[in-house]
Amino acid sequence: MGNSTTPVFDSRIFNANLFFPREDGAPAPAHCDEIQVQVESEASVHVRRHPSSVARFSLLFFHGNGEIVSDYDNLAEHFNSLGAELTVADFRGYGRSTGTPTLRNTLEDAHKIFRQLKSNGKLKEKVCIMGRSLGGAPTLELCAEHPDVAGCVLESAYADPVLLVRRRGLKIDKTTPEENALFNNSQKIRLVKCPLLIMHGDGDVLVSPHEAKLNFDNAGSKIKHLEILEGVGHNDMMMAHSYFTTLKKFFDSL
Repeated sequence: MGNSTTPVFDSRIFNANLFFPREDGAPAPAHCDEIQVQVESEASVHVRRHPSSVARFSLLFFHGNGEIVSDYDNLAEHFNSLGAELTVADFRGYGRSTGTPTLRNTLEDAHKIFRQLKSNGKLKEKVCIMGRSLGGAPTLELCAEHPDVAGCVLESAYADPVLLVRRRGLKIDKTTPEENALFNNSQKIRLVKCPLLIMHGDGDVLVSPHEAKLNFDNAGSKIKHLEILEGVGHNDMMMAHSYFTTLKKFFDSL
């Protein structure tokens, strides 16, 4: 599929198979910091920060597909108890954001989000970046480019987006080396040098635990951990008894 003028990952059919945005009509919690990052002249991305004076570090979180910022409102205190000030970013077209999401602009927007939060004093000196499922892509994009990031966490993250859309019936014949360098997580993770935690459910049928193992094996980090959590799949990771204890152990080591 695709043609000489439109790379596979920029095609409408690929991104329509990858992204499933939904709007956010829930009221914002009291005391949270509502931030709009202008990523293009006609597109902005919503970011919600849950300020904490006692947190040791900022946790910039990129959520999964079909999720939105407000899905994590009730989890801010849990992450705060682990020492993290939670800041959750949407994708274009999700929640209170505008524009149309593509995998390419999701990666590009991550840099704009990170730069604005840093320049406006919205991030603490120590920053950890975490991505769930699709959010693993912008997470790795930032961690590969910013060696000063304190830690990287991947939850239920894929290795290759081609496999992800193939499971939805979209066939992609081949990709270029340039496309793989930008979009293939299992290649980009070679550039990540900060401490890394990869968490995955042993019952995940959407993204195989084998992809977590591939990401782990390829990771450039000297300090890296792979935790396959028992009895959970792709969307119920927090139900695992060891979910928050695994995160706490990693965060405490940073």
